[in-house]
Amino acid sequence: MRYAVFGLTLFLCAVVVSQSACAGDRESVAARRGVDGAVVFVAHDYGFTGPDRLPAGLTTVRIVNEGQDLHHIQFLKLLQGKSATDFRAAIAADPSRLPGWVQYAGGPNAHSAGRQAFATVNLTEGDYMLICWIPDKNGVPHVALGMQKALSVGGGKAVKASRPTPSIVIKQVDYQFIFSRPVESGLQTIDVVNHGAQPHEVVVVKLFQDATVRDVIASFEPGASGPPRGELVSGITAIDKGSRVTFTGKFEPGRYGLICFVPDAVTGRPHFLHGMTTEFTVE
Repeated sequence: MRYAVFGLTLFLCAVVVSQSACAGDRESVAARRGVDGAVVFVAHDYGFTGPDRLPAGLTTVRIVNEGQDLHHIQFLKLLQGKSATDFRAAIAADPSRLPGWVQYAGGPNAHSAGRQAFATVNLTEGDYMLICWIPDKNGVPHVALGMQKALSVGGGKAVKASRPTPSIVIKQVDYQFIFSRPVESGLQTIDVVNHGAQPHEVVVVKLFQDATVRDVIASFEPGASGPPRGELVSGITAIDKGSRVTFTGKFEPGRYGLICFVPDAVTGRPHFLHGMTTEFTVE
């Protein structure tokens, strides 16, 4: 089994099987804010359209998937004075891994074609890349197909926004998810805080009847037969130690699972193989 540096590759490649460059014109943040105040990025196969600059601060981001494949937004802050040109060169040299000089800043996790997802992230001043790390049906990460967009944060009036009041807090540790309280049915606002030493993500999967998280993972292994045993419904992309991101998700009654696919910094094995999964029931 081949593990990519950042998660979802095993899981989503099979989803893609079962299921263009970014626009060049600069857009202001005002032009891309929805009526709810969220900054809107539209995902295509394979690129993003949306603002090139944002003010620093808490920012609610909405991804609108107008492609045929699954897409998500991973914000990556560029460190050590690196630029978008450096990032593109690193991906061209080795599309199977992300460079070590990026900081994982989260974002709304994967959603299927025609759907939307939200996450509230704290963007500090600096240069970023928006990427989609989900693979196509051939296993090539979308970022290597051009699904990457440079973003400059700062240089304007800082956003003075308050973080949405969470109904639930999920604490990430190495290698476990810890809920502050049970998840109830309906629309939930969930804070995710990384208390671990490594980056972690949250992939929320609605389990089909009699399925377990392990069944879901196994159903997407190479050579597996039959349909997937669950569907992606919400979550956040990877965040670094000490980071906090908020997302909203609608939970219907049923069984759910959480999975972290981020590869371990030491073993290279996905965190779910270290036990970073859980299941829960929504009444």
